[in-house]
Amino acid sequence: MTKSTIFTKSCLLAVSALLIAASTGCTNNETPAPAVDASGTSKPALGEGGNQAAQAVKPDTKVQDLMPADVKSKGSMQLVTDPTYAPIDFTDNTGKIIGLEPDMALAVANKMGIKIDITKGDFNGILAGLQSKRYDASWAAFSITPARTAVVDMVSFMQGGTSVMVKKGNEGSYHNVLDLCGKTVTAQTGTTQALNVLPNFEKQCTDAGKPAISPLLLPQQDSANQSIASNRAQAMLADNALTAYYSQVQPEAFAQIDSILVEPSLAGVAMAKGDGELAKAFQAAIQSLIDDGTYGKIMAAWNLTPSAVKTAEINPTVEG
Repeated sequence: MTKSTIFTKSCLLAVSALLIAASTGCTNNETPAPAVDASGTSKPALGEGGNQAAQAVKPDTKVQDLMPADVKSKGSMQLVTDPTYAPIDFTDNTGKIIGLEPDMALAVANKMGIKIDITKGDFNGILAGLQSKRYDASWAAFSITPARTAVVDMVSFMQGGTSVMVKKGNEGSYHNVLDLCGKTVTAQTGTTQALNVLPNFEKQCTDAGKPAISPLLLPQQDSANQSIASNRAQAMLADNALTAYYSQVQPEAFAQIDSILVEPSLAGVAMAKGDGELAKAFQAAIQSLIDDGTYGKIMAAWNLTPSAVKTAEINPTVEG
């Protein structure tokens, strides 16, 4: 991924309230606090303004006309996420789910003229939950892949990518993929990093005659973060929004390796595969948010403008 499309450390505000000691591991249960610039002027907290922009969205009749009859009649939608993936989905100090995607979900729901309820789920089981119709849709930082669009419908709304995070002080030892050879590398189970990126890195090591990577796949992102803090793993693969976030808000604990990057991929909201009515409604709602400027406000509130897209697509063609 190029510098213009990654979530670099400079993209994110310094959020001083999230200084969790490395020895105690890492959680996402703190509300971002206002930062102060060099002049001493207070800046808005990370995400401040995103929820306000979402709440201000009014129903769009063109979107409502596309809604499936059952969802429209209920007037609500059951959503699920894995809130361990700051700044995309995480919890504040009251347990409320916050982040870029909850704000986007609210804005989309307001375009649709419905209510939403967002519950917590295990990332690795969310797609099965959608297929069984346990949930209507999921905003859970899903990268769009052929394997996923084969079993669920996905509507794109942002670009993502992968980078590497290591414990602070070790960053000088990692410059390219081959520096990961012989190391324990962690990732969250079921993510693109675990399914695609890590196996590719393993192959690069073996093809180069280097010691094999020891993969450490963990069910929750918080556990992967903690494995770096506790030296259980030497490196972690995750969306570069997450690695940038933690290397910024916990600079004494983590460092992002900007030189080891994977080209950007689209991320999207997922729903059960069906006749496409719901996917069309999501696509229309997201596109309406892009066109009226609300989308840009929410992305900017979370300092994720570099990952913005101009067009929402249903099951866009992507490389595997």
